[in-house]
Amino acid sequence: MMISKIKNTFKQLDINFPINYTNKMYINILTCDNIVNYKNGFKNALKIYKCFKFDVLIFKINFLHIEDNSHNLENSINVLNRFIDICKLKKPTHIKKYLYKNKDNVLKETITFYWDLSNEQIKIKNLIKEILFLNNDGFNELFSSVFFLDTNKYILFNFYDDKIIKILATDNKNLKKIYKKFKNLIIE
Repeated sequence: MMISKIKNTFKQLDINFPINYTNKMYINILTCDNIVNYKNGFKNALKIYKCFKFDVLIFKINFLHIEDNSHNLENSINVLNRFIDICKLKKPTHIKKYLYKNKDNVLKETITFYWDLSNEQIKIKNLIKEILFLNNDGFNELFSSVFFLDTNKYILFNFYDDKIIKILATDNKNLKKIYKKFKNLIIE
């Protein structure tokens, strides 16, 4: 059930697996402009997150594809365990592996983990703190790898990095709400 909702949401948002989006209806929000503004960034990110009711969490791990991928597998398990520990989550409800060639024709591999948030609570404050410290010896695997979905309103929320949140929607009205509330933080 959850996977069909995710697929439908991705279709509505014009997102291709493993989460490459071409949708023109999105906004970028600058949560903070430098590490000095960490407290403001944290408050802004939390306020923006709380504007939505997400039912799916997606975390993806990317790496180059190699024939003997035992190192990739071991690394993925360590990264996943760290993510689960930070967010205080149970094991993912679904896991999907993708092989694809990037725009430079390099074979890449992505493992994508899914959680049904209607059955589980995430420690969002812990996650936001980790993301805000990405460029300060933080958990680098979080870079552009954490996505939340509202499968009822077709909204994707991506903690892109330590400063930017990307929000995609099919309905302008969902973006207008955010635009009005956070227009001083919106960037082109």
